[in-house]
Amino acid sequence: MSLRPTSAVFLVCGVLLAGSSRAQGISSNADAPREGEEVKGDTRVVEIDEVERGLFVSVDYGPNYYLPLDGAGMLNLNPTATTPGTRLGVRVGYDILNNLSVDAFVLGSFSTGVIDLDQVRAGKTTGDVAHIAPGLGLRFAFVTTERLFVFARVGAGYALWFPSELTGAVGSIHTDGSLGFEYYTKLRHVSVGVEADFQALIGPTAFGIHVYPTLKYTF
Repeated sequence: MSLRPTSAVFLVCGVLLAGSSRAQGISSNADAPREGEEVKGDTRVVEIDEVERGLFVSVDYGPNYYLPLDGAGMLNLNPTATTPGTRLGVRVGYDILNNLSVDAFVLGSFSTGVIDLDQVRAGKTTGDVAHIAPGLGLRFAFVTTERLFVFARVGAGYALWFPSELTGAVGSIHTDGSLGFEYYTKLRHVSVGVEADFQALIGPTAFGIHVYPTLKYTF
């Protein structure tokens, strides 16, 4: 049995209307909102967060330079101005507010030293020196837009020296302050940035300047 053209048209229209009626009021394939989504009223319209906030992990990597200052208790970690050291940092933190966050960090700093043969012959250690500094930080963003944040950060901790024979002490008090900006990409969970940091190590003492990029993932 064959269908007449008029009957076929009515049949197709009926199928389309039934599908449209079934899909009415649903703008997402998800029956329930997922993380970062919110259902507004009874319309089932899903709103996705532009920027994720909350628990995060960030890493940074870049050069450091310690000022060549002489005096009692001062450390000369960059013997030549053309030989900067290397900085590596890891942070785990939480966004308390849109513009305020706290974090726990571990900072590693590695400086290339000059081997003094006279000191080596005398049985003294010379050469490269490094320190590992765990601590806590606080960040405040004083300029905020939808995706770009300009902020100041302060931190404090304790730096352990390796080898301690080069510094004459096991560790130093670590303090630092930085200015930077962060851009939240359209990947939602990922942000990138740049920071300029001033570091003060006290007892024995050294003052360092660090400039480095950052990469952060917010859960």
